[in-house]
Amino acid sequence: MPTRILCCLVALTLLACRPAAPDLEVERRAILAADSAWVAAAGRRDLELTLSYWTDDATILPPDMPAIKGKAAIREYVTAAFAMPGFSISWKSDELSLAGSGELAYQLATNQVTVPDSTGALHTTTGKAVVVWRKESDGAWRVVVDIWNGSGGGQAP
Repeated sequence: MPTRILCCLVALTLLACRPAAPDLEVERRAILAADSAWVAAAGRRDLELTLSYWTDDATILPPDMPAIKGKAAIREYVTAAFAMPGFSISWKSDELSLAGSGELAYQLATNQVTVPDSTGALHTTTGKAVVVWRKESDGAWRVVVDIWNGSGGGQAP
């Protein structure tokens, strides 16, 4: 009898130590709030705040370019984009799906990017994107993979 009681106590202890399942709706709202703040920061060309939404090991995959890996390389890319006269970017989340673990999510989005051509004339393209979000150790959601391309009629930068 004491062995059974001991086994039950061990089992209850193990169950009590198991982490609680994440509230995926809370996590979903947190990602959408981060995404909204991120698009606002990019719209203002706030370099530091815009960069803060990517992980240090992030990879971005711009159209017709090699992969850009790591925060330092992303900083160079975004700095150059923000320096272009007339540059602007905005996007809207169309779909967000979270892994059951509550640690990863992917987002489908549409975007608009305006860039000058070689004569300085501004051109706006509409595109689509996939963004992979990861919950970091500090509890913040950040982007680990970011890929986008045009929806036809040209490519976004």
